[in-house]
Amino acid sequence: MFPFVGNLFRNDFPLFLFDDHFIPGPGVRVRVPRPPYTNRQFRDQAPKPPSLKLMQSVRKPLKDFTENQGQYWAILGDEQYEKGDFFNAITHYTKAIELTEGTESSFFRCRGLALKQAGNLDPAYRDAIIAIELDDKNIKAHLLCGQVLAERGKSSDNTQDIENAIIRLTKARTLCAGQKKEYYEDELSKYIYRAKKLLWYKNQEINNKNKRVAIENYKTYLNQRQDLNPEQRQKELEGFINSIGNPDQKQEYDIPSYLICKITLELMENPVVNDAGQTYERDMLIEAINKNGPSDPTTRQPISKKFYPNVNVKQATQDFLLNSPWAFEFQKGEEYQNIEF
Repeated sequence: MFPFVGNLFRNDFPLFLFDDHFIPGPGVRVRVPRPPYTNRQFRDQAPKPPSLKLMQSVRKPLKDFTENQGQYWAILGDEQYEKGDFFNAITHYTKAIELTEGTESSFFRCRGLALKQAGNLDPAYRDAIIAIELDDKNIKAHLLCGQVLAERGKSSDNTQDIENAIIRLTKARTLCAGQKKEYYEDELSKYIYRAKKLLWYKNQEINNKNKRVAIENYKTYLNQRQDLNPEQRQKELEGFINSIGNPDQKQEYDIPSYLICKITLELMENPVVNDAGQTYERDMLIEAINKNGPSDPTTRQPISKKFYPNVNVKQATQDFLLNSPWAFEFQKGEEYQNIEF
């Protein structure tokens, strides 16, 4: 119908890679674990396993090593890293790599992490790849590689780095099960969902850029047509914009109210329904009952301490998040440059 439109847009951008898969029934998961995505308030209060950032091997004292051993300099590098002195940390890790003749995967991973923190993404990526080549089961190396790729993808004009980041992060999560480190899967899943969210935003940006190019091309075409007066040109242009979508139209971000906990005002991860027929996040409801007694937090209707999983809401929340990755840790007015990896 309109010239200059062909192949300007791609509608086949992959929004989801390695998504959760479900079998029929009450939300039974198969293939991969579903990540946590809600209830920041509760997560701040609940006991947590060690952070992946602190997922270091048990460190022996520095006095157990000599300056001729790589571990000696790696420990000094760790100390400088913890102080935020990434330049000296990189120097120490480099010394450790030299003394071990580049055979220790963890030293490359540590230096790569320091390089990432210093903003040197390309060298950090190279170190992550070397660490993986030396030890393909190095969870932290796959994690670092995914994080660096995601950060690089923010400034890229395509989505290749972000898509590869999701693959690397998924690999890290898969390795957890084989190494009996399932307690890190939730944190790794958080990075996967952030990468998918970044991919969604990046696809939106690329599509809108392509639309603006098409609109400018069509304006040029209309101006060359001598058989149209200004009013007709404007009408043709408006019809063209309506057909492809206005790239400057404000995006609406709406989360269904029935998926939001009335206590946390966030998506529910473990929704339960009480005697009053109200659905809340399980841990928040328990906390409310312990604090205020057995009454519904919003209606104040007396209830028992018994409640039941709301499998329909849980499934609906999972489905919504899979189809709307922007909703993960959503904040009004957010920019994808601020997504943390």
